[in-house]
Amino acid sequence: MAQPNVVRDLNNDLWARAATGLSDNDKRNINFNRPDKLNILAELHATTEKSRQRSIESRWKYIRKNGEVVIIRDVFEKIVRWIDMFKQVGDAAVQYDPAHASLPWAGIRFLLQIAVNDIGKYASVVEDLTRIAELICRFALTEELYLQGTSKAVKELENSVVKLYAYILSFLSTAKQYLEQGTVKRTLKSAFLTEKDLDSGLSEIRAAEKEVDLCVVLVDKLDNIENHAKLMDILVRIDKPLRRMDDGLNNIHDDLQASKRTKIIQWLSPEPYIQHHKQNMQGVLAGTGQWLLSDPVFKKWKDDSASSILWLHGIPGSGKSKLVSVVIEEALACYKAGDSPQPVFFYCSRNPAEPARSEPQAILASLARQLSCLDPGKPLLKPSVNLFKEREAQGFASGSLQMDEILNLVLQLIAQYPLTTIVIDAMDECDPRNRHELLKALEKMLQNSSSLVKIFVSSRNDQDIVLRLRHYPNLEIDSRRNSDDIARFVKDQVEQLVQDGRLLQYSNSEMEMKKLIVDKVIEGATGMFRWASMQLEYLCSFELDDDIKSSLGRLPPDLNTLYDELYGLLSTKPGQVQAAIFRNALYWLLCARRTLKTEEFLCAISIDSKSGRIMEVVSKDLVLKICSNFIVFDPQLDTYRFTHLSVREYLEQRPEYGPSSTNALAAEVCLWTVMSVSSNIATKKLLLELGWRAKTLLATFERLCTYADIYWPEHCMSANEQRQSGRLKKMLHNVLIGLRGAGTAITLWNNRLRKHLAGYEHWDGKSRLEDVLPSASSESSLGLFLSCAFDFEELIEVGVKESAQAMDLVNQKGRSILHVATRNGSCASLAKLLALVQPRIEVTQEAVAAAAGNSYNGKEVMALLLEQRG
Repeated sequence: MAQPNVVRDLNNDLWARAATGLSDNDKRNINFNRPDKLNILAELHATTEKSRQRSIESRWKYIRKNGEVVIIRDVFEKIVRWIDMFKQVGDAAVQYDPAHASLPWAGIRFLLQIAVNDIGKYASVVEDLTRIAELICRFALTEELYLQGTSKAVKELENSVVKLYAYILSFLSTAKQYLEQGTVKRTLKSAFLTEKDLDSGLSEIRAAEKEVDLCVVLVDKLDNIENHAKLMDILVRIDKPLRRMDDGLNNIHDDLQASKRTKIIQWLSPEPYIQHHKQNMQGVLAGTGQWLLSDPVFKKWKDDSASSILWLHGIPGSGKSKLVSVVIEEALACYKAGDSPQPVFFYCSRNPAEPARSEPQAILASLARQLSCLDPGKPLLKPSVNLFKEREAQGFASGSLQMDEILNLVLQLIAQYPLTTIVIDAMDECDPRNRHELLKALEKMLQNSSSLVKIFVSSRNDQDIVLRLRHYPNLEIDSRRNSDDIARFVKDQVEQLVQDGRLLQYSNSEMEMKKLIVDKVIEGATGMFRWASMQLEYLCSFELDDDIKSSLGRLPPDLNTLYDELYGLLSTKPGQVQAAIFRNALYWLLCARRTLKTEEFLCAISIDSKSGRIMEVVSKDLVLKICSNFIVFDPQLDTYRFTHLSVREYLEQRPEYGPSSTNALAAEVCLWTVMSVSSNIATKKLLLELGWRAKTLLATFERLCTYADIYWPEHCMSANEQRQSGRLKKMLHNVLIGLRGAGTAITLWNNRLRKHLAGYEHWDGKSRLEDVLPSASSESSLGLFLSCAFDFEELIEVGVKESAQAMDLVNQKGRSILHVATRNGSCASLAKLLALVQPRIEVTQEAVAAAAGNSYNGKEVMALLLEQRG
């Protein structure tokens, strides 16, 4: 029962009581009594602000023993925060006398004023003082809320608080002696203090704090509702993160027109990162992911004054990307509340249609773009503007920045902010050949930045990532952590499927079946959202309760087994057209070189390469039904995607979906669109022979023409051995060999390609296609340049024999066929060229430089050239 409200004696200063029990040495060290106690806070505030400003100007930081870089500016800002919070306690509390705490505040001020040459030593003590300042503030609230009675429990709590205060004062005494070592001559009797002595003092404080917390549980709160509410509000705000925002950022001006800003940020990176976030946010249930935000490891990473990486990892399908989107949303909420700058983020993806989403250079460039302004559309920061103007003056094209240049820009931009929060999802989907470059860049940001940097990374447990990040704080997703989220997800999904009529439509005991399904799926999920989602989708294929029960009784233990069952169900459904749509959709998503808009995708999958028949273009929703739970629609970018990376991985394990097969299909469809516009008789005859419609494309299918023009050579190149037999061989030979003239497919394509190249600024593979275009005197050898650029080595010999001066031909850039093959890493074509030309040809300096610049197979190219020279 609550005790009667008894007003405490205002002279009952618990800090003074704590001081009486200290040793003589500690009493001497903390003798900071002053008659003007109320001025202590104002003076401490001024001292701290002065030190904070100096830390900003001097870019103070120090490295902890664990390697974390502490930004001292942030430490001082925390002390300022606790001073301001303590003032609010004094304003809200009726009985509490803030002057009682003048002793520890004066001690903190004295420590901040000690001149120390070792900045690391000084900073480590200052960081400890932030904790002391928080305790002073927090337990001022404890005194007012709980020490208002006369019960035994209140007296025990009071004694515990006094004990805690004594440990705090003793710590301040120890810290004073520790800092003064080296500045004051020690006597022979005085002990030399080390960091261990400070750590020991902090351990005593933590133990005493726990004792106070136990006593608090036994004491009822004060029954004064009005004051209680005010103080509880302060207590809630004590636990809120520090406000880390520079209001001056809102006053930046760049004197640029909106169109110029757009040009600059597009030059830095064209990636639609906001749309990727919105897509990942779809399906996130309200309230899920809170276990992560409240986890002590996450809270420490977020609130700590050290720049650090927090690594979230787990098995496939455990919901990592959804959790990342929750982290980003929380960071965005802090920005909207004015507490911190906007986070910068990137969702990696292993998808040939979006190559930049797996390239470290492109990922870093997107971060630079986001850091370039406080919010999209707002003025740009100077480092980005200056770099753009410099490159513009030099005439450099877009995408010309190298990795080290982008990193340097990022570091300059980070320096403009008090805090930079970087979130990168699915690091494991970054290209494994060079993702170490991104990890190294992130570590350089931690080490070299003078501002606070918080980096949140998610990935699977790929070995190279584990080795790189194992020393950083990490959180592993398992069924113990996300079980509540999975339970909520399963219940929500079951209700939705039932409401949509997809599940239990003919059930005789719907309530009983719903409970059974929910219980069994939750039990079998073992931390995998993806497994739960797939299982529910699979259950939708059954109409009768007994069949559902039977399926629930033999739940597949892993994703691959479940994919096998669902794939078998979908791929064997009756209907030849439906089967073709299902196969084509999977093929195209596996190999497409860029994201296909809905109209393009529907057009592509409606062409049956086996029969050459154009099927009626299917609807968007029908595709989703035919490819149930393998494919989703992305409304943000108007395109289709695999529902999860594990779908791509499953299909890649099946022989019929190997890269040669998928690219061969795409190559045939693309070549058909290229050849269909030709008026050449031989071409029309070939199309008829192959069973393809040899006439101008229907208007509907013209939407695929631009994609086909740009990417048919890449698909042919990736078709590998399948390019050298069957329909694809005949089509490729028809386009590249022997046919010239105004109406031929290759001539018409050449004219269209020049227009495409002139109209695209941001385009992966553009450089290779530019190498294809011949000079005016080499028009008849376009096929040879194509073969050298895209490594069609089986066509090299024919192309060389067609022209006696083949080795002297140059393209529109002045590059020879040898240079083109070398520059594009076409090893097989290069070997063929070197073998065909006798006597040995001269390997130019430009060709060697081109080989050295090839990051993927430059070594192999260089070996061929050196062998030729030898």
